[in-house]
Amino acid sequence: MYKALIFDLDGTIADTLPAILTALNSTMRRFGYPEHDIPALRSFINNGARMLVTRAMPETERTEAQIDAVLADYDAAYTETYLQTDHTYPELDHTLSLLHRRGYRIGVLSNKQDYMVKGLCAQLLPDPVSAAYGQRKGYPTKPDPTVPLAVAAELDAAPHEVAFIGDSDVDIKTALAAGFAPFGVAWGYRPAALLRELGALTVFEHPTDLIRYFS
Repeated sequence: MYKALIFDLDGTIADTLPAILTALNSTMRRFGYPEHDIPALRSFINNGARMLVTRAMPETERTEAQIDAVLADYDAAYTETYLQTDHTYPELDHTLSLLHRRGYRIGVLSNKQDYMVKGLCAQLLPDPVSAAYGQRKGYPTKPDPTVPLAVAAELDAAPHEVAFIGDSDVDIKTALAAGFAPFGVAWGYRPAALLRELGALTVFEHPTDLIRYFS
């Protein structure tokens, strides 16, 4: 039924929040802004780095010029920490390897910066990933379908042949916008009930559940 499986990264393949928070709070300190914790960070993510830092900044500071400055500082800080995410969720790396051996084409699509997505995929999933895309200048972020459809084309799959798997409302909306089958995971950053409400066909409770579903 499916030829390609496209996965979100943050909250789906790996828990990237600790490395993000380290970088974000170092930026907040340099600008004299309040620091944040993991629960707050969960509410900031999923829409790209620019939106992340905008949400983290005090509302009175959110001019375009100041957002640009904070984003540049955060990008530099996260460049130093992003590879601190050095393992996937339990069994997720082995699960993807098995699905790859079964003949599925594996892709990764994230709103994280493109070079970081590629670097993390190389570190976490060196074998099965056929296409890895992140946020690039001049291209819209998820849930816009432009880049998801480009990933599907690189994987040689029509939209109806793609299962999109992610942990967030943005991922479900992305799948629906691109004509992919939407699937959720319960181990990420958004409640499983929300993913089901938005249209997820299934919400997987554990990474090995994918092995049974995509047999």
